[in-house]
Amino acid sequence: MIQGHIKLPDSINLESLEWKDCVQCYQQTQETEKYYNNNNSIIWQMFDGSPQWAYDIAKLIPQGFEDFVVSVTRIDPGQTVPWHQDKHYIVQKKFGPGKTLRYLIFLEDWKTGHYFQMHNEPLVKWTAGDYITIKRQDWHLGGNMGLQPFYSVQVTVLTIDKSLE
Repeated sequence: MIQGHIKLPDSINLESLEWKDCVQCYQQTQETEKYYNNNNSIIWQMFDGSPQWAYDIAKLIPQGFEDFVVSVTRIDPGQTVPWHQDKHYIVQKKFGPGKTLRYLIFLEDWKTGHYFQMHNEPLVKWTAGDYITIKRQDWHLGGNMGLQPFYSVQVTVLTIDKSLE
């Protein structure tokens, strides 16, 4: 399921990030509404306050877009991102409607307990810089059953390259 790999900038310093915004994850099914709440499905996410290196990462991924937003995400141990589809609403709010695509880039090598799944295919043992693409219709989930935070960068784009849709 890994769709590519980029060499991450040396300037990444995850420990220096100042996290201000935590959000409860999507609840898009009856089960997620019933079982997931702000005790077990909170993630930290920064958009406009993202560091310069996150924008530098966006420049490294395959081109086929002009307009994009970045976010840096931290999933703490014990938290999950339940089964959902992304809405990609921030890129459309900022740049207008269009076809969207999200690149999920793993910032560290896989650690025990870090988990991602798209459709019905689990993904573990990634390497820092590996990425996957997520379309709006792609159902996926993630979580951290480990002992250390799980970090990623999301680059959400309005596509101009039809092969990326």
